[in-house]
Amino acid sequence: MNLVLLTEKELVDGLALEDARSIHLLHTVGLKVGATFHIGIKNARRGLATITATQPKLIFTVKFEDEVQKRFPVTVIVGLPRPQTAKKVLHDLASVGIDKIIFFDTEKGDAGYAMSSLWKDREWIEHVDKGTEQACSAQVPEVIRCSNLTEALANIDASAWKVALDPYEASQALGESAPTANRAVLAIGPERGWSAAERVFLLKYNFTLCHLGDRILRVESAALAGSMIILSQLNVWEKHRSLAP
Repeated sequence: MNLVLLTEKELVDGLALEDARSIHLLHTVGLKVGATFHIGIKNARRGLATITATQPKLIFTVKFEDEVQKRFPVTVIVGLPRPQTAKKVLHDLASVGIDKIIFFDTEKGDAGYAMSSLWKDREWIEHVDKGTEQACSAQVPEVIRCSNLTEALANIDASAWKVALDPYEASQALGESAPTANRAVLAIGPERGWSAAERVFLLKYNFTLCHLGDRILRVESAALAGSMIILSQLNVWEKHRSLAP
């Protein structure tokens, strides 16, 4: 955990000592009064917190950065994978700084995946938050669950550069393709691949089919590798801004 996400209320009231974040900071990391740590208000500001008291709560003051960090202009659409894989996708894409992650039920997917507590009990929030904290960021991606590919595509920017990874039908490598807009949508099929109907639908929506080489990657690997190539192609990297005093 390189940053602790807080609410505006927690910023004022402090954290209870039994809170997992307090336990991590005071016992795992071993911070004392006067020590500093990074905090963030979800989808708002980051700052450097200084501990002023550890009883009866963890209390701190915060110096916030001048500019709010931005999410990158990329949406990733993912065919709903098994829950353990979805957790990795949520964590890793949140760490990268993706703007939006859309999961959709696929024709070849297992219907039971959607019944997991990850989605039914909204446990996914924990994994996307942890990925954001790992990246020392406060910018949490928007996460959307859709019942099919049609619904998923209704939630994207139609004018964006649209790419679908398909190791079977693609004729060009993702790294050799050129952006057609300053925003992008990356579509990744389920663990069993795109159905014929889904592939036709993607082409109808002007997606370009691309591959990542002569290997079949796991969903989480394809999502991370594809996203990094897209970000490089868009040239949207930002210089690291330290929150140190």
